[in-house]
Amino acid sequence: MAFAPKFANEFYFKKGHPENKNMSQWFGLALGSMTVAQALASQEKTPNKAVLMASAAQYLSAPVLMMVQKKDMKPEMIALNTVTCGIVGLLCLKNAK
Repeated sequence: MAFAPKFANEFYFKKGHPENKNMSQWFGLALGSMTVAQALASQEKTPNKAVLMASAAQYLSAPVLMMVQKKDMKPEMIALNTVTCGIVGLLCLKNAK
């Protein structure tokens, strides 16, 4: 998203949705930063509860935001991301012991 805002807009949103290059780049940066934090935390011997809880919040709130924006988003992306984010979010919660 950070490096391909036009592709991201066409991939996630319905045809005609206005592209916002700046927001796509910020969103890509946020996703990249969270990915780096998760990757670094995964190198620890035991799961980091704080990182897992933050990750669970991110993954489980994403489908809620997609539903709020459902008039703009492609239905197949809402379905796929809801399942994917839901599974990953629940796994994060399960392992945040």
